[in-house]
Amino acid sequence: MSRERPTQAELNKDVVRRFYEAVLRASGGPDFATIKELSDEHEVELNWGHPDSGVHKGAAIGPARERMHELTGLDVGAISIDELIAEGPTRVVVVATNSGTDVHGTPWTMTVLELVDVVDGKITKKRSFYQDTALLRDIALEREAVLAQQRGRVPLTK
Repeated sequence: MSRERPTQAELNKDVVRRFYEAVLRASGGPDFATIKELSDEHEVELNWGHPDSGVHKGAAIGPARERMHELTGLDVGAISIDELIAEGPTRVVVVATNSGTDVHGTPWTMTVLELVDVVDGKITKKRSFYQDTALLRDIALEREAVLAQQRGRVPLTK
């Protein structure tokens, strides 16, 4: 009995699954070697409601993502990948649940959809769509104000 070859959609889903397994690996933190092997991101779009939302390219991708994570209080370790959907030649839809806390420690949880393009076995583009961009914007703006206030404080001297 011969096994059928996997479809391109199945291969793309496998790339995305392996990528997120490397990112979300619990012990020892992210597996950066695997992440690098599976991604060659040229463009990321983040629609999280903050003024820094939008399309980020090349070297700007990492800092934009880090800023979003910091300001929204995202707990990267708590992300769950709920479903991977692929039909076409390059696109994988990731259905995930993200969560974090605001500056007061109040938890938030929401569904996130990512449209991930996979070309030649590498992730080249991501577009993330958050369920409640107004909530993320408010959390981010409040945290941004607190951080700005903390940076502006001058230690008292005697």
